[in-house]
Amino acid sequence: MDTDQQQTAEKRKKRVQRLKKMIILSIVIGIIVPWVASAILFVLVYGMNRQWKEANSRLDTLTQTVSEQGRLLEELKGLLQEEILNRELLMEERADGQMEPVSASVPQTEAEELTEEPKENAHKVYLTFDDGPSIYTNDILDILKEYDVKATFFVLGKETEEAKQAMRRIVEEGHSLGMHSYNHQYDQIYASKEAFAEDFHKIQDYLYQVTGVESHLYRFPGGSSNTVTNVDVHEFIEYLQEVDTAYYDWNVSSGDAAKELLSAEVIVRNATTGIENFPTAVILFHDAASRRTTVDALPTIIEKLQAMENVEILPITEDTELIQHVKAKDTP
Repeated sequence: MDTDQQQTAEKRKKRVQRLKKMIILSIVIGIIVPWVASAILFVLVYGMNRQWKEANSRLDTLTQTVSEQGRLLEELKGLLQEEILNRELLMEERADGQMEPVSASVPQTEAEELTEEPKENAHKVYLTFDDGPSIYTNDILDILKEYDVKATFFVLGKETEEAKQAMRRIVEEGHSLGMHSYNHQYDQIYASKEAFAEDFHKIQDYLYQVTGVESHLYRFPGGSSNTVTNVDVHEFIEYLQEVDTAYYDWNVSSGDAAKELLSAEVIVRNATTGIENFPTAVILFHDAASRRTTVDALPTIIEKLQAMENVEILPITEDTELIQHVKAKDTP
């Protein structure tokens, strides 16, 4: 019995020891596993957070790259537009003086309320500005207002609110508002007589909508003597006659259409030298964002003209002598 009891006690002791080990192991596992799981989860979360940050960083970099490319594209677009305008301005400059000016009468218009009271035998000078409105139109208008001078603006169909306000100001301050086509795109305007008529009515209707003025003054993009159109320019001239509209070229050029930006001093010299030799002088300027020196030269030009004996600075109206490079076929 002692032996059996001893064996039984040993077995019980072993069971108790195993049970203790199992309890201890369970406790250890219960403590270690959550810690291990937490550590693994922490590593996973840290890794995901790092990947997220890297992804965000890459996205920010990509966004910046796209934004920079967009900015560069806009700059390139601006440069291309300016180059196109410079080329068109150069074409207009080359057209200067190719033909002798022609005299004729100008049709009366409802929109034009300006009248001239010329001095006897006065030299009449007309300041004309093509291609506006631009960022400098208000500067030009400020200068004209300061010197109490009226001018003529041959504008394009620009649709920004700033351009509309400038057009209204041109009319409100007593200047003449003329048309220089809607978009100045030679290949579209001069594609055919029908295309020319469509563009003409588009700009005329637009100006009426914006200002209430139905303009009947026109200046051909590139001048009537331009060499761009493959259609005989007389077809366009005949159309303008049909719609009771007078077209004006120029016989004095400021030279501001040159590809290289001229200094204000050169523009002053170009615009004023020999003016006294013209009974009627129509001076060509450009109201464009790339022509800042034209604005700089304008006060001196006006002062020089006003200091000349028997010279009047006037806006183009129904009484203005026509200055044209190419005349209508039925004009004597």
